[in-house]
Amino acid sequence: MAVAAGILAGLAVAAVIGATNGVLIAVVGINPLVTTLGVANIVLSLASTVSDGFPVSGFPVQFSEFFAQGSVLGLPVPVVVAGLLFAALSVLMNWTRFGRSLYIIGANPKTAVAAGIRSGPVVAAAYCLCGTLIGFGALMLTARTGSGEPNLGGNLTLESIAAAVVGGVKLSGGEGGVGAALVGALFVTVLSNGMNLTQVDGYLQQICLGAIIIIALVTSRGHSRH
Repeated sequence: MAVAAGILAGLAVAAVIGATNGVLIAVVGINPLVTTLGVANIVLSLASTVSDGFPVSGFPVQFSEFFAQGSVLGLPVPVVVAGLLFAALSVLMNWTRFGRSLYIIGANPKTAVAAGIRSGPVVAAAYCLCGTLIGFGALMLTARTGSGEPNLGGNLTLESIAAAVVGGVKLSGGEGGVGAALVGALFVTVLSNGMNLTQVDGYLQQICLGAIIIIALVTSRGHSRH
């Protein structure tokens, strides 16, 4: 019960952080990039202050054993969680009014207004959902390392952007899909693992990811012109 309560509390905090971003962006009107970076720095500083800058340990053994080493029907728990989230998001984006509204808002906010879509609540809800998904990712990482670290997963930001861009997701909005983003994530993961196996320097790996993002953006820009 204590483990379940802790997991729910963590996911709730992640959802609140996402909702905070959504309100600041959709209601107050602050630039999305500035908002997410600002809130991320605030949360990181708070986490570092609470933990005194040290990793938090002492989690129940069952937590790591299940989420990091456990399996369901022969499949690792992280794979099962990712699969369930993928299925849920695919349905949400392709078969619900909320998902279609997000595509319309991303493609053309004025068209969304003309269609009677209240973009503010939809965008705020989207950021809340993103925060919750990040909470699931943090849960998996914490279980794998066996400790809570404020800086854990900090290098995943660039990899996440690269995965989305490679998968054909348009950063300005309106284009892309869950399946394409998954393919992009698999590509970036295989590439990253390959560079690790060949002992490519970590800084060079970041350069490669940055170059991939730029190339993908230039390519997509060229296609959009045609």
